[in-house]
Amino acid sequence: MRRVLLVDGYNAINRVPELRPSLEGGLENARLRLALHVSTWNRTHPLYDCFIVFDGDARYSGGPDQRLAGVRCRFSRTSHGGDDEIIRLVRDYRGKGADVTVVSDDNKVSNNCRAHGATVRPSSFIMSAKAADRPPGRAANPRDGGKGIDRKAAAAIDEEMRKKFGVR
Repeated sequence: MRRVLLVDGYNAINRVPELRPSLEGGLENARLRLALHVSTWNRTHPLYDCFIVFDGDARYSGGPDQRLAGVRCRFSRTSHGGDDEIIRLVRDYRGKGADVTVVSDDNKVSNNCRAHGATVRPSSFIMSAKAADRPPGRAANPRDGGKGIDRKAAAAIDEEMRKKFGVR
């Protein structure tokens, strides 16, 4: 089974304390630092195809994937944004039977991706090589940097999102 890791780029840069200072060197510097962390994570988890999705800007919007530190980076079309691009990618990969893990702390991204069958991890997930040792499909524990909701509440949210989007 194909395994895919989708990282919500700017969300991770702004949420991970080790990455925030890289913004002082500009967005290109911050993107490179994130890509280096994802590349390091990928070396310890070689079965994953890793992508970082960024909100598009005038130069890169909707263009071909770029590679930073060996990691594929996609810039969304400015008209629909990075969040919608991540959700679209989850639908595509899940439709092809892939095991998809999304790294984001954004509620819209998290809830929609879970509704489409993806595993969602907090942005801090890519900072630790041991983070992927937990079996796929297990909910993140609040001590692991999750949102702190219990399994029953998460299941209710997932069910509501499935109904809303007609996913079964």
